[in-house]
Amino acid sequence: MHLSLLEGALGGIGLFLLGMKLLSEGIRAIADHRIRNLVSLLMSNRFTSLLSGIVMTFALSSGSAAVIFAVGLLNGGVINVFQAICVLSGILLGSSLSLHLHLIPYSLLSGFFILGGFIIKYFFRNRRLVHYGTLLLGVGLLFFGLSLLEGSYRPVNGGHPLNDLIYGMLYQSSLMAALSGAIISFLVQSTQSTLSIIASLENNGEMPLSLSFAMCCGGMLGMSVIGLLASVGGKYVARRVAMVLMLITLITCLPLIIFSQAGADLSYEIASSFGNHDLCNVLSWGYTIPSVIGALILFVSASPVSRLLHMFESDASGKVGGMQPSAGYLDRRILITPPIALEQARKEVQRMAAVTSWMFADVLAILSNFDARRVETIRQHEQLLDSLNSEITSFLAALSKSASGPDIMFEVPGLIQVVSALEHIGDVCEDILDCTLDRKQSGIIFSPDAMRDLIILAEQTGNIIIRMEKFVSSSENYDRDELHQMKARTRQLYDQIKESHFSRICSGVCPPRSAMLFQEMSSSCMRIAELCWNVLGVQIRRTE
Repeated sequence: MHLSLLEGALGGIGLFLLGMKLLSEGIRAIADHRIRNLVSLLMSNRFTSLLSGIVMTFALSSGSAAVIFAVGLLNGGVINVFQAICVLSGILLGSSLSLHLHLIPYSLLSGFFILGGFIIKYFFRNRRLVHYGTLLLGVGLLFFGLSLLEGSYRPVNGGHPLNDLIYGMLYQSSLMAALSGAIISFLVQSTQSTLSIIASLENNGEMPLSLSFAMCCGGMLGMSVIGLLASVGGKYVARRVAMVLMLITLITCLPLIIFSQAGADLSYEIASSFGNHDLCNVLSWGYTIPSVIGALILFVSASPVSRLLHMFESDASGKVGGMQPSAGYLDRRILITPPIALEQARKEVQRMAAVTSWMFADVLAILSNFDARRVETIRQHEQLLDSLNSEITSFLAALSKSASGPDIMFEVPGLIQVVSALEHIGDVCEDILDCTLDRKQSGIIFSPDAMRDLIILAEQTGNIIIRMEKFVSSSENYDRDELHQMKARTRQLYDQIKESHFSRICSGVCPPRSAMLFQEMSSSCMRIAELCWNVLGVQIRRTE
């Protein structure tokens, strides 16, 4: 009995994590400009984002699953920080409303999602449909994992393995009761099932209503812990938003847990005013009280919190905008004022240049000292650059149609060219990463001279990227003669490295496979330098 429950719990956690991973991958893969535009329309302000969170919770029939999905959207760059915080406030409201309304349990849908996602992913050849199949399969596995978890911890009446532990914790204090509620909520993943377990514990053990209320507050904390789990391995900003959700729920629940008797009395009075004294209904209102308060705090603080996270992110990374996975300044409503829209587009281009510089810095670090953790960071940089390229280009195209001033019409094509060059730099950086991984997996070792030449060339390219980023960000004085001198020095260095490489090949020191990788990596560095010169050339023409 106990072993089967443990197997169900472990299997549920494994399927839950696998589904969450597939869900994030599917969202990132299908999130093109059309999806982003649709989401931007649906979440155009804080109120529609709040409503989207409520609808999401009702559609998924689980507050925990909705939190996971929201974190996945943020990881995929479909929504920004402000929208994510408003959506999470809607999820808190939706999780409390779902207790008072009857919904279709997600366990009934998981099988259809898994079968449909598997068929689409592995039997269709259309690449976009395969990505949709990945998304559908991830949702199905996530739901099925939640169902296994819920089934493993539901049977408390028959001597569940956690009974003794829970009863031992409950009667010590309201804080321990809240911790028990958080553990149950984290394991069960369903608000309705969590309250059913709490009601069963109270009926079996004659637990006072005040401790039941504290456990309800703990159940809300358990749902926020799910957000932290969903953000593990995701982007920096997703982890910070999950931490904000956890902090807000903790600030909301802690006073209510301390004064749990007053909260229990209030829950009973509210239930009595609706003429229903059933214990489950009282506990539903006990969960609704902290959820509504937490949602209001999160909703009101969305703007200052998003600005604060943006500032901390900039300070931590040294780059403007950091790793927020979508454009933070672009809003099509400002197209009616072209000068302001152009200035916002410039800010996003500056941020894109900063991310490009950061990406190459990670590539240079991997060349010198391989670190597997940087590989995923570089991949995320590339996804961010692709996202920004799509959003900024679409925004600038719309701006060129709505604007008629000569200054704007002159600058927009140049910005589009800069954005395209920056995105191509990201692609070439990823090519260098792929060569590095190929070299490591194949066991290819460059000679000390070859490695020194490659790092020297990469460092020279890194200096060019830094100059390009500074020029894009501040439009500092930069003349054509200085640009030509920089080109001449870099090309001379590249020619010297090519001659040394040719000499090593002729002497038999460098095997063919190693020679090909070295040539590809050095050529990629030179290609990045040429793209940076294109950006500098565009910026010089714009400032003249």
